[in-house]
Amino acid sequence: MRSGQPLAAEHAFREAVRLEPKLPEAYVDLALVLGREGKLDEAIDTLRQSLALMSVQPSANLYLGIFLFQANHPADARTALQQATAQAPGSAEAWMWLGNVDMASGRPELAVVSFDKAAELTPDDLNLLELRGRAHNQVAHDSYARMARLDPNSWHVHRVQAQLYADEGKHADAITEYRAALQQQANNPDLYEALGDEYRASSQMDGARAAFQKELELAPANPIALYNLGSVEVELGNGDNGVRLLKQMVAVYPGSPVAEYYLGRGLALTGRDEESATWFEQSAAADPEGEIGKRSFYELSRVDRKLHRTAEAEKALAGYNRIRLAQEGRSAHQVQDWKKVTQTPASAVVSGRPTQ
Repeated sequence: MRSGQPLAAEHAFREAVRLEPKLPEAYVDLALVLGREGKLDEAIDTLRQSLALMSVQPSANLYLGIFLFQANHPADARTALQQATAQAPGSAEAWMWLGNVDMASGRPELAVVSFDKAAELTPDDLNLLELRGRAHNQVAHDSYARMARLDPNSWHVHRVQAQLYADEGKHADAITEYRAALQQQANNPDLYEALGDEYRASSQMDGARAAFQKELELAPANPIALYNLGSVEVELGNGDNGVRLLKQMVAVYPGSPVAEYYLGRGLALTGRDEESATWFEQSAAADPEGEIGKRSFYELSRVDRKLHRTAEAEKALAGYNRIRLAQEGRSAHQVQDWKKVTQTPASAVVSGRPTQ
């Protein structure tokens, strides 16, 4: 069987079954050969004989489910694969095939459960990740389509459409949809937050400020609302307002590097450089390898120079350059890795098709 001689393998396994008709493993191996030869009906019968001898056989149930699925018996295939997953819950292959059956049966909401379980067991399987993504997309599509059929002008539908536009980078269209949703849900702070994010993404900072102001009115104790409006005020150059809001935010939600970064910028705008430097040091220490750390080191170097602290400014600038160079290096490696994946060597192509 392993050397690619299915007829000889079939003969040998048939002889094994004849000599020992109560050996379940012999039936399983015979069924595998039969299945590979396209003799699905006989393979299915053979696996059922094996399971009649010993019902707890995860591999036999797995192969039975696969062959039943290939023979267009999805309901029976699902039953067999459910047995396989129950007997071997750690089998990613069994979960994946159960998901395949449910997808083919038009039940993506069931398939995502199986694909998610399989992905927990083998998180880096590219084939599985593709199947899982397709299932989740189908569930989302079905949910949105049903929402649109039930009430095409519902604020829920407008919000979903806005989110889809936002994911595609169509910020103007997303803004239109969020505004339509707000006509029905004028006191929904989450909608104002999302609207503000879209204004911000399209560099319409005055619109972002107005949306975030409304969000904060509706949720005055929400630290995210305080951050949203405070950070926009800083970006608009309104240091006093930004500092006031951001200090309220970090008082109730400490340990946010991005809020600390904007607080440092706001303090610098108001000339409170010593206090500004303290916050930049804190945000840089909290994110020493990331984007917030990089920006914090850069702003800290500027504040230190203004305070005539040359050594500290050089140290902060070195931190900025260290992160910047590391990010550029990672980007270069990602480009190289992608090229390796997408470029097929000419020697690997036979008759116009990549070799397996």
